[in-house]
Amino acid sequence: MGVIGMKKSNKTVFITGGSKGIGKALVKRMSQYYDCVLFTYNKGQSDADQITKDLSNCFCYQCDLKDYAHCREVAKQALSEHGRIDILINNAGYDEDSTFLRMPKSAWDDVIDVNLKSLYGFCQDFIPGMISQKWGRIINFSSIAGFTGAFGKSNYAAAKAGIVGFSKSLALEFASKGITVNIIAPGAIDTDMLRRIPPRYLERVLENIPMKRFGKTEEVSYLVEFLVGDSASYITGQTIHINGGSFFN
Repeated sequence: MGVIGMKKSNKTVFITGGSKGIGKALVKRMSQYYDCVLFTYNKGQSDADQITKDLSNCFCYQCDLKDYAHCREVAKQALSEHGRIDILINNAGYDEDSTFLRMPKSAWDDVIDVNLKSLYGFCQDFIPGMISQKWGRIINFSSIAGFTGAFGKSNYAAAKAGIVGFSKSLALEFASKGITVNIIAPGAIDTDMLRRIPPRYLERVLENIPMKRFGKTEEVSYLVEFLVGDSASYITGQTIHINGGSFFN
């Protein structure tokens, strides 16, 4: 069941990293309420194709978020084919872990490009349309790591912390234009990224979560559903943590 007052509409949603994990849950959730849901994927073409097969109002775009020029091409293609983007959800995340002194520059650049730089491009292309219609919703995904730091993840933590400052600045600039910009900072959510952690370390992560369980991707999608709806029209520039109590801001 959706949020009260939130009805299926002709708004168009654009989600990065929508073929699996949190992104896949977001695509499914948004498809219930909005007529058109667009999402990007990089290498998971079979997963993306299955989603578009199952959900007739969803459309996918292959996009390497490390490639800034490719991001801009995909954004322009989406606008050309669908007219406008009303709701932008920058969800895609990428990690390439290494202790700092062993970290190659390529690992630093790739993680910054996917997690932070791609936001710049999509916001640049989609915000003008939101301004013209005096309505828009932007959700940018940070992470608990952007607030606490994380061993071996200085690149990832830096990118996720940068998203917070970026998003708050956009919120200030565009609040008077009818556009809200908010940040979601997940903790340990049951995704492929979490499952890559060796079991002995995963047990330690679980021990530090007061709820003693990992979050579900669907739980994150419920939060996004609320923030992009009219019920949250007076909320902007905020960071909402969803982590089972493992961090309080």
